[in-house]
Amino acid sequence: MTIGKRNVQQHKLEKAKAKKERRAARRLEDPETDGTIEVEATEAELIDELAAIHRGIEMATISPEEFENRREQIRLQLEHIERRGP
Repeated sequence: MTIGKRNVQQHKLEKAKAKKERRAARRLEDPETDGTIEVEATEAELIDELAAIHRGIEMATISPEEFENRREQIRLQLEHIERRGP
């Protein structure tokens, strides 16, 4: 990987991290959100989607920012399923 590509990749990761932090801050500030998460998929479907986004990032078909956003959404949904129990 060239230095230019590495710098672009690092910039994208930093941008995604900053966006994630801004979203988290907004969630804390927004009184209308009650922290509920809607789970629209089963645990197996979410795991399959997680595998798909990993393949997408490996094949460079999705951006690092999109990968981070989708991974975070899947993680939150899986946590919600886990807390809900069987």
